[in-house]
Amino acid sequence: MVSKEILTLGMELANIVGNRSVESIFDKINVAKKKGDNEETIIKLEEIINELISDKNNLIQIAQAYQEKIITQKITDNEIEYIIENIIPLAEQILKKTGFEEEEKEKIKEGLEIIKSIISKETITILQILGFNFKKSLGEPLTDLVESLIREKVKKVDTEIEKLIIKREIEFLKLCSDEDRYNRFLGLQNN
Repeated sequence: MVSKEILTLGMELANIVGNRSVESIFDKINVAKKKGDNEETIIKLEEIINELISDKNNLIQIAQAYQEKIITQKITDNEIEYIIENIIPLAEQILKKTGFEEEEKEKIKEGLEIIKSIISKETITILQILGFNFKKSLGEPLTDLVESLIREKVKKVDTEIEKLIIKREIEFLKLCSDEDRYNRFLGLQNN
């Protein structure tokens, strides 16, 4: 899937290329020369040169934006080595400590084994040349996994807090229903 930014860059590129063909530039030069007035011809030629310089600058910006997008998708050799040496073993350790059911753990282990089998400098380089985006295909699912783990833990904490609040309310209602206990409570509050 092509990102919106890449699509925008492509449209800008097509617009510049479409407006500034060699033929259209020569036509503008010929029109400027035909007027016969040297001063006006020079002004028109300067305008054409300024437009071409502006287009060149725009093309450089578009090329840099494309390059930036490509660089953000490419995994470097150092990153590959780091992944091989650190991230996969770390993921395995984290998996052992999670609260997933065994069936889920097995599925994740199978996924990690597949990842391990394809992770090498050669394989990753070849796949990236073919257009595979490892950061998107692996990074986003891992991000989603971590997010779901955090949400699950936060939900458990929120549930425990809610239970404690309800318990406190029940105890307070019990306190209020017993006049002697309630008076003792008020006495403690006033001291």
